[in-house]
Amino acid sequence: MVVLAMVVVITNLQLPMPAGIGSGETTGVHYKTIAQLASTATLEELGVNQEEYSIPISEDSEYLFKTVQTETIISRNNRKESIKYNVRSGESLSSLSADFGITVATLKYANNLSSNTLKVGQELRIPPVDGLFVKVKRNDTLSALAARYKVKVEDIVSYNNLEKDAPIFSGNELLIPGAIVSKAVEVEYTRSGNINVPNFSPTSYSGKFIWPTETATHYISQGYKSYHRALDLNRLNGWGLYASAPGVVQLFTTRGGYGNLVVINHGSGWSTYYGHMSQFKVKAGDYVQQGQLIGIMGSTGKSTGPHIHFEIRQNGKMLNPLDYLPR
Repeated sequence: MVVLAMVVVITNLQLPMPAGIGSGETTGVHYKTIAQLASTATLEELGVNQEEYSIPISEDSEYLFKTVQTETIISRNNRKESIKYNVRSGESLSSLSADFGITVATLKYANNLSSNTLKVGQELRIPPVDGLFVKVKRNDTLSALAARYKVKVEDIVSYNNLEKDAPIFSGNELLIPGAIVSKAVEVEYTRSGNINVPNFSPTSYSGKFIWPTETATHYISQGYKSYHRALDLNRLNGWGLYASAPGVVQLFTTRGGYGNLVVINHGSGWSTYYGHMSQFKVKAGDYVQQGQLIGIMGSTGKSTGPHIHFEIRQNGKMLNPLDYLPR
């Protein structure tokens, strides 16, 4: 924090302020967070030079540091308010997710994004924490919202600059920090036991599905073939497994075949299968967000080693996942 304070003093005294956050056409932007730089001991390690400048991005003296080398440092310590940010060349949802310390799912919900594609100059709302923006409905109260989304009233008050006993009004928008999408009211079970969740209609590369593993580079140990209508992703992809799209969870355990299996029903006949898990991180009937942790990779069932057997199905037909996953 001493180093950070020195940088702020130096840069604010000596250099002009730019027009706005995220403005300009600078390319090759790279970000670091203050948390990533916590171990730096000297200004030299920070790479400070006389051409750096800083931009205050909140009334609480949060700072975004930009250098002529197009390296940006974003402080997210104790930020309570959302900010506006303009997308720069080379940035993606995943890079912004890492820079601001929130999930891709939060970014997409906060900005009503239906795909993973961003445009240079596009304005995004960046919440301070993971969560959902919701509109207050008639008869809603803070305690009712807290119970509905399984969060604390104090957190809703804090992140929305509210008085604890102040009324909230229908139509107002509130950030619910840490919220998980509640189970859909419309969920119904068919005679065959499948779950129907409405309004899901993906097309190829539309961003409706994401990779279910952790790494940016995807290691496929076995691809889609006539006798293997799925992708196998091995342990080089990390051990955590994540929902490829939002939906309702079903769990199965078999001695052979899939082993510990999660099936997520996304509605309109679409589902994803995640086989050979070592651990479940969700329960049957849970409604999960895209990107939510659902299990740990394993080698249960008929498996030659730790990997995830991943399928995308429409009305039971096993499709090639590569036709729907981002590239």
